[in-house]
Formats: sequence, C-alpha cells, structure tokens
Amino acid sequence: MKTYLLPLSLMLVASVAQAQTPAAPAAPAPVTNPGPVIPGVCVYSNEAVMRNANVSKAAMTRLEQLSTAAEAELAPDLKVLETEREAIVKQQQAGATQQTLQPLVQALSTKAQTFSDKAFIVNQELSRTEQQANAQLAQVIGPVLNTTYESRKCGMLVDRAAVLFANPAMDITSEVIDKLNASNVTVDIKRVVINEADRQRLLQLKAQQEAQQGG
Repeated sequence: MKTYLLPLSLMLVASVAQAQTPAAPAAPAPVTNPGPVIPGVCVYSNEAVMRNANVSKAAMTRLEQLSTAAEAELAPDLKVLETEREAIVKQQQAGATQQTLQPLVQALSTKAQTFSDKAFIVNQELSRTEQQANAQLAQVIGPVLNTTYESRKCGMLVDRAAVLFANPAMDITSEVIDKLNASNVTVDIKRVVINEADRQRLLQLKAQQEAQQGG
C-alpha cells in the first residue's frame, strides 16, 4: 500500500534551534618571557568580555530562558502532530484504504505547514531578540572600553584573537570586565514580537524559498 506520510522530522525543519558555538582553537601556551611593552599598543578580547562580564553572562542566561520558553510554546502543537501521525500509521497498519487515509494525511500536512510557519516566526523573533541583545551589550560595553582605552593611553587597540603572543601588561580586557562588574550595569532583554505585516512578508519569502527548493 502506498503511503502518503512524510517523516515528521521533515515537517519540523523550521522549529526553534539553538545556535551551537564552534569550539575555539586551543590557545598557545603562555610564554615565560613575553617581551617588552609596546607604548601605545593595547590588546583586547571582546569574546572574553562577552564570556566573563556579569552583564553579558546575565544576557546569555536571559536568551536561554527565552529560547526554552519558545520551545515550550511550540511543544503542544508538536505533540498534536505526532499523535495524529501515529493514529494514521495505526490505521494504515490495520489495512485502511488509500481513500480513507488520503484526507487524513492531507489534513495532517496542512497542520504541519501551519506549525512550520509558526515555528519559523518564533525562530525569527528569537534571532532578532539576540541581535537586539548584542546591540544593548555593545552600548554598555562601548563606553567602558573607550574610557579604559583613554586611561591606559592606548594609541592602537588590537584584537587579542589576531595575535599569538602579547605582553599581558598591554591587555586591557580584565580591566574592562572589572569596571563592568563594579558598575552592576544590566540590560533589559525582552523577546521581539514581529508585527503582522512583517510576519506575512517573512512567510511569503519562506513559501517562495520552499517552492524553489521543491521545484
């Protein structure tokens, strides 16, 4: 008997997925004789600030909470889809005819598409929320970095990831983190809600992309 069912995993391509951060390359062993301090040259790691400053750690925790809440929001719909899919499979295994199964499968496919669209919009909202959070953090970190740069009389600021070795005395990262932590500054991160017009535009683009991939 011909089956009309697609694997449920194909229906959930647009479900919320948390970005996986690639593993950082191993850092070279510290040198025992780092060499002289170069006047006016400072080293800074924004990655270290984002990983270690209290304000950025709190922001990351908040983003994780929003992502978990979004998954919980989608879970009931996903459960309904799985339940209906299993019911159709049981009918198929019991010998139901194609005439009986086809309308059930079509109805499930329609619901799966609706879920896919919903999950896609949720994912877009989480992505925009993360972008907004990064912008908020930049507004908080930027002034502290600027004042540290000036107080340390830096004439050039080098990304720590771009150099293999540097005298630790030239690195201002820890000072920036300490100042941020001492200020007890916070950022208020709220989930972005996409308005209806933008939502429809995004769904149209999604449908066009799916049509191209299917064609």
